[in-house]
Amino acid sequence: MILNIVLCILIPLLSGQSTQAQPEKIAPKQKTTISSQTGEKKAQTKKKKSKKEHVIPDLEKQYSLCIVVPAYNEEARIKPMLEAYIAFFNNHKMLKTDFLIVPNNCSDNTEKICKNIQKNHKNIEILSLPEGGKGNAVVKGFTLAVSKNKYDLIGFVDADLATQPLYFYELIGHIEQKQSDGAIASRYAKGANVYPPRPFLYKIGGKVFNLFLRKKLSIPFRDTQCGAKIFKPHVLKTILPYMEEKKWAFDLELLYLGVLFGYDITEVPTTWSDAPGSHFDIGDAKVRQEFINSISRVKTRHKELAAQIKQSKKAILQQV
Repeated sequence: MILNIVLCILIPLLSGQSTQAQPEKIAPKQKTTISSQTGEKKAQTKKKKSKKEHVIPDLEKQYSLCIVVPAYNEEARIKPMLEAYIAFFNNHKMLKTDFLIVPNNCSDNTEKICKNIQKNHKNIEILSLPEGGKGNAVVKGFTLAVSKNKYDLIGFVDADLATQPLYFYELIGHIEQKQSDGAIASRYAKGANVYPPRPFLYKIGGKVFNLFLRKKLSIPFRDTQCGAKIFKPHVLKTILPYMEEKKWAFDLELLYLGVLFGYDITEVPTTWSDAPGSHFDIGDAKVRQEFINSISRVKTRHKELAAQIKQSKKAILQQV
């Protein structure tokens, strides 16, 4: 019961929505420099004496990248989002990028808009699904991308443009620098910028819930739900066969399995702007309860797998 009350405050934070309708606000104007790699403007946070400057690393090698975009009734947002990402990534000399758009159970013009954009861009593929569920859409997109055996990196980003292209690109730089298996954007890691800023009680509630989540699933991440994640294909090849969550709790399962298999996943503080129009119903008590249930469900589902991995590690240590 107490956790359910906390979630009434927290889920808007985790899903990027507040309990009341918010006017559209984006990150304030930023100081920019031109990136030698992209030819695009490279945003940098204005210097403040109390804050370290946000520097986004350039890439040292070329990568083939697939960006999966799940889209459920996104006719109002999908066009500007795709245009922004295409303009950025198609002009980056260190990246060869394909876009895999996954309209799922759409009853509006999302798919039609995507097909119109596709006519002018050969690197856009559309995977239309009759069934809904963000998790299902991302997993199906990941599965198709992995099957092509042509990408160095595969990721997904939400269609709401809450994560601007530059900050999705930033994840790649962190994977390269740290030689990690994947990277996830985090709104709550130290150094992140969220617009509009969250109220004090939301921040406190977020910390309380995060402690619960990390303890329950034994994962180190401060933000499991931010819609911007990138992985190397070998990670997805291992994890995808075990994925069962079809809705937004798939993030929890994805990261839990990643940690379970011992992959090094970097959490990167991001710049993120609240995007009105979420399909997530904050007022639905069933949704709140579903979130609580999903945590236990994910852990219980993979209990046997966790035991097997633990036993395997023990056997390896005994041989050393």
